This record gives sequence, structure tokens and C-alpha cells, in this order.
Amino acid sequence: MRLLSRIRIACIAAIAGTLFPVAGFSVELDATPVLKDTLEHYVRPAYSELQQSFQALEQRTEALCMSASKDALGEARKAFENAALAWAGIEWFRTGPAMSDNRLERILFYPDRKSTGLKQVRRAMRTEDTDVTSRDTLARQSVAMQGLGAIEFLLFGKDAEQLADGAAGFRCSYAMTVASNLVEIARELSRGWSDVEEPATVFVTPAPDNPLFRDDVEALNLVLGTMIHGLEAIRDIRIGGFLREPGNDRTMSAVYRYSGLTMKSVAANLEGLERLFNQSGIEGVLPDGEKDLADQVRFELNQSIRTARSLESDLDDLVGHETTRNKLVYLQNSIRYIIKRLNDQIAPAAGLAAGFSFGDGD
Repeated sequence: MRLLSRIRIACIAAIAGTLFPVAGFSVELDATPVLKDTLEHYVRPAYSELQQSFQALEQRTEALCMSASKDALGEARKAFENAALAWAGIEWFRTGPAMSDNRLERILFYPDRKSTGLKQVRRAMRTEDTDVTSRDTLARQSVAMQGLGAIEFLLFGKDAEQLADGAAGFRCSYAMTVASNLVEIARELSRGWSDVEEPATVFVTPAPDNPLFRDDVEALNLVLGTMIHGLEAIRDIRIGGFLREPGNDRTMSAVYRYSGLTMKSVAANLEGLERLFNQSGIEGVLPDGEKDLADQVRFELNQSIRTARSLESDLDDLVGHETTRNKLVYLQNSIRYIIKRLNDQIAPAAGLAAGFSFGDGD
């Protein structure tokens, strides 16, 4: 229970502490249906997909190392894309097992403002550090050396083409170990949300002695707050991290810059939050006269996703052309409007009052 108490403090402080019950609101809130739907229809399917995608990445990377070829490298890279996008669909759900053992950072260490991870990966390759070719020892290394950022560089970074002709044995062994490590983390996440584990039990039963949330208000705060915090992080960190001022953009600081998946991952981030909104059934707590607010959120999410998908191309090209750069700015504004809709309309209608913005970084 001490672990879940620490998780509760982290989650409620970062997310749920910004929405409060509306004074005098007479409707009795019942978060249980929302929590059950979130667990059954969003959390568990997403982590199952994540585990399967990481397993496929492990298999394709092993196949590349066993029989190097251009086709094998291409298949490993495609498996990486699927894995990165699967993670993008669930990464903003920052509660429960994801909040312990540095699992979030071990899967994806970003932002890495000083390129610490890249420097460590390159040093390990240069020295052929055997600690990164064993899963047991890799798991004890820096989080930046263990996850998607590391294997992205190994499969797509400088000299990665050598993997296709078998001339990069150590590099391939390192990549295979990272993939295996990711599989184990995904297994831990899936196991952590199984019926026999405490996180699943406490997640669906708000109570005064519950270490995750004490009442229905805190529970709804967490679900709605996950959406708002995720949207803010996409806008400010995933897009804002590279989109600065015309002529001063920093595309090399973007997530997944080596694989070219920056905007695909942004679209997948938005799709994941759209699934959370829909699958949680949170609109069920809205009064009958306010149900149309949910349709408006869905429409705006869909528009943002369509915009993000239309920008799935080279970042330098995107920021280098006025039309596409303006679309990136439009996407940020579109996300900002969804946040405002959730914070200023959905929350009060559900019996929660909007608080201060909780955009405090990734």
C-alpha cells in the first residue's frame, strides 16, 4: 500500500489537483462506471497492444541480428514504428504501474534537452560496453539507454545501414537487448493491471481509505486531467519542443527525429486521448442537457488528428514552408481549444470547477 500511496500523491498532485467540485452542485457524482470502462476498454487493451508490438520489435530485431539484410532491417524499422505508435497511444495515462520503477522514462526518455541519452548510447557503442548487451545489466543503466530513444538511434541513426550487411554486430546485440528490455517492461505493466493485482482493484473503487483516490471527484479528476495534461504536453513539448520562431525552429530536438516519426507519434498521441475520451464513457456524468459537449470534443479531436496526419513528413520541410509551418501553429491552437473545452465546459458541466492550467511540462 505504501507504493500506491506514493503513486496517488504523484498523480493527484500533477493531475487531479486542478479541478474541484462546483460549490452547490446537487448531482451525486458516480465515477465507478467511468473507471471500469477506462480500465476494461482503454487501459488493458492499450497495454496488451503495447506488449504485442514490443514483442514484434524483439522478434524482428533478433531476425535482423541472426540474418542481416536490407529487408530484415526494413522489417525491424517497421516494427519500431509500430511499437513507438503503440506507446504514443497510452503514454499519457500516468497512473498505476506506469508510475513506479521509472517505467515511463525507461520506455521513452524525452525530452532529453542535453542529449544525455544519445551521448550515453554512442559511448556504449564506441567502447562496446557489455553491460548494454545483457537485459539484467541494461535495466540497471541510465533510463536513457534502455528504451525507444536508444533503439531508434540504433536502427535509424548514423551508420545504422551497417546493420543490413552484418557489419555492426555489437550495435545489433545492443538493439536486441533494448527490445527485450521493453518487452519485460510491457509485461510488468500488463500484469500490474490484472484483476489479481492491487492497482486494478483500487482504481475502480474510490473510498476514503483508497490510496489512489478518496472519492468520485478525485477519480473523475484523474480521468479528465489525464486528457488535459496529455493535450498540453503534446502542444507544448512534442510540438513546441521544436516549433519556436520562424528561422529558429529546432527540429533536431524533436522526438523520434531519426526515424521521422515525430508527427506520426503526435497523431497517435491524439488518437490515444480520443480513445480515452470515448472508451471511458466520461460523457455519462454530464447532465442530459449538456451531452452535446461530448460531441463537440469528439469533433475537435478528430479535426486535430486529421491536421496532424496531414503533417506526417520531414520536419525540416514542414517548418521550412510557410503553409505547413502555419498548419503546425494551427494544430497547437486547435489543441489549445480542446483543452479549453474540457477545462471550461466539460468539467463544470460534470460538477467539477475549472482550476489553473496544469501544463507543467512532459
